[in-house]
Amino acid sequence: MELVIDVIQNLAYVYEEVFWLKEILLIVQSLVVFGLVWWFLTLKHKYTLLISLSAFLGGICTIFGDFGYWNDNDVLKYIAPSSLYFIGNKDKERKNDILLFAFLCPFFVISYEPYRSISIAALSILSHVLIYFFIFMARKRICLSTGISIFIGLLYNYIGNIASPGTNDNLVNPMLITLFMKGIDSYTKNDNYTLFLQYLWIVLLCFAYFGNWIFYSVSDYYDMFPCLW
Repeated sequence: MELVIDVIQNLAYVYEEVFWLKEILLIVQSLVVFGLVWWFLTLKHKYTLLISLSAFLGGICTIFGDFGYWNDNDVLKYIAPSSLYFIGNKDKERKNDILLFAFLCPFFVISYEPYRSISIAALSILSHVLIYFFIFMARKRICLSTGISIFIGLLYNYIGNIASPGTNDNLVNPMLITLFMKGIDSYTKNDNYTLFLQYLWIVLLCFAYFGNWIFYSVSDYYDMFPCLW
């Protein structure tokens, strides 16, 4: 009987909060959000609807994140597919840029909390200046863009695992990075950083759906070979 219970638990739980059924439900929910975004684009008041959806998602993710119900990968599941869609679909009139801002701005305003303390605000400025410096270096270089994107994804998830809820959004905020770089492209009417943003959100999408398993495998490796660390 104990063996049967162990088998069922192993099928249900991977570790701690990583729960197969929870993961499946979150994937379904993220598909629903993407479906809503797609549907809103066909309606008359699409900008208002996207802003409302973004504010709702930002508020819900912040509240449930503080309660410990959602982790950072869960939050990325909701915004990564739509963000990648807006960045990946170029248009001459740059309407997708406005749609991207409408989708991400309210979410960013709610999730970004540098006013927690002076030290957090200072670290936030420093970390994002360094990130922007490396992005300016990468520009349209595929290998460098991919490497920096992976580093940002790892940093975002690692800080989310070791620090209090919301700290990673202050120190490594994908929405702020996206809005700033896309804002430069929109202002200059060039696409110098669009390629980088595409790779960034592809990487973040991978972390959203596979990040839990990656960190679980790493922790397992650490437990098996502690002498190597």
